[in-house]
Amino acid sequence: MEQQDYYQNLLKRLCKAHNISPRKPRFIEVEDVVTITVKNHLKEGVDLECFKILNLIYQTVGPLGIKFNQQLLLYPGGNRLDRVTVTFSKMDYIVLNKKLETGEIN
Repeated sequence: MEQQDYYQNLLKRLCKAHNISPRKPRFIEVEDVVTITVKNHLKEGVDLECFKILNLIYQTVGPLGIKFNQQLLLYPGGNRLDRVTVTFSKMDYIVLNKKLETGEIN
């Protein structure tokens, strides 16, 4: 990721504004992929904060036209949600940060 990660700062500030721990979304960069991981902490059902964070991601990334993928990861042998991941190619994530830096919204 770039030196100044505008999107990570934006998402963490939005979480804080919605009374969600800014530590809940985890940002990981592996080779050419940037992943945002949100852990589900409920034993039964889905943590509402997971959906709120996903909604914040959709609301902030969608209008900018940046491509991303979402994946739900379940615990093995069960119907319990472990975590939700949102992945970007590194190039798309760099474009996202550049748009946020310059204020360019198409």
